[in-house]
Formats: sequence, structure tokens, C-alpha cells
Amino acid sequence: MKKKNWAKFIGVALGLCLLEMTLVDRASAFWLLGFSTADTQAPGTASFIGGTGGQLTSVGSGGGDSTNFTPYLAHAGIRFGLWDGFDLGYRLCTVALPYNSGGPSLGGEVDIKYRLSSAKESWRFAIGGGFADSFLDDMNATAAAWSPGVFFIATTALTDKVDLSLESRYVYTWVDKFNGSGNNTLNAFGESLGLKIGLIPGLSVRPEAGLFRFVGTLAGQEMDGWGFQYGVVLAAQAW
Repeated sequence: MKKKNWAKFIGVALGLCLLEMTLVDRASAFWLLGFSTADTQAPGTASFIGGTGGQLTSVGSGGGDSTNFTPYLAHAGIRFGLWDGFDLGYRLCTVALPYNSGGPSLGGEVDIKYRLSSAKESWRFAIGGGFADSFLDDMNATAAAWSPGVFFIATTALTDKVDLSLESRYVYTWVDKFNGSGNNTLNAFGESLGLKIGLIPGLSVRPEAGLFRFVGTLAGQEMDGWGFQYGVVLAAQAW
């Protein structure tokens, strides 16, 4: 009897979840966590991730910070290997806007990652950049939002089955006519720490947590604050 490849089976299942979320899901926060390592997909291969997490933010103006907590936020994505050291990712996310005056709906992000070091080095390094867009609900009206960003990842092996990754990320967000004003921007930057824990060949679980700083304007008023995100995804090699 032919042995089943459970990693590929789970990868296909995560891919179907990604498609379902694309069609029907909505969210009320955003992802700055990458759930990735400095390693890249081999050319011609693909992997899926799927999981959940949460977010706590405290953002306001003039000392009047508003604290918002989102305990559950679904997450899914796919990565394709382009050529040696380069891969391309797509994931479902929402644009960075941690204010309680409106909630972003589900959007998408595309990014490309380049591995700076050899795959055999004890420490591997990668840089990347991407672009996200979404629509936000604002008093029964919608506003367009877009968000380019860049990231840097450093990864090392702790054991033969566990990798540690440190990530720095910066995201800029612009929102069109939110709260009746067109002057809405947000700079989000910070650090996160993640683990890749191998379960079986081609299948791993990836917990991650990060702390981020927010600086921007909402309806022309300066806003600043902090945010904490945590999450865990299952990653599976699809082919």
C-alpha cells in the first residue's frame, strides 16, 4: 500500500481554507507578524499556512489612548519558490489601522523575499517587501486602504527540529476619506520572535509574537501608541 504524504494532504486542506476565507471571511484587526523564516521555498515548490492569533493595541492622542483587544483573528497564506533564494508569498490580512472608530475588512498582501546568505549558514538572513490593500467599514460607508511594507528576518537552528527567527518590519498605511477626512496615515514598525517546530517532514507549527509602535494621523489628528500581536499557524509543504 502506498504511504500517504500527510504534509501534502494538510497543505491542500490549508489551501482550500485559504480559498474559503478569500470568499467569505471578515476580520477586525491586522497582521504585522510574518510567520516566516529567512529560508525560501525551493524553485517550483509551494507551501500553505493557516492558523489564528490575536492583537492588543493602545493608540490615541494627547494621552487619551484607546485600548482594543481582538482575541481571535484567522490567518492563511501561500508561498511559491521562484528561483534559488527568491520566493513569492500571498496571504490574507487586513491593513494596519488599530483604531476603534472603524474595523478593516479582509484584504490581501503580496510580498517577495530574498535570502541574503547561504541556506547552509548557521545564521540565515533575508529581506523582503510587499503591498497590501483592503476596504474599511466607516459608519456604513467603505474606504479604500493600501499598505506597502518591508521586513528583515534572521533565522538560526536551535535543534534539528526547531528554528528561531527574529523579524523587523515596517508598514506604511494610507486610508482614503476615513471618518470623513482624507488625512489618514499610519506608520507601524517593530520586532517579532517566532519558532518553526518540525512535526513530520514537510509539516511544522509556527508560534510567533511581536511588539509594534504606531505613529500616524486620523482625520488630521496625530495618533500614537503600541500594539502586541501573537499567533500560531500550521505550515505544510503542498508540492
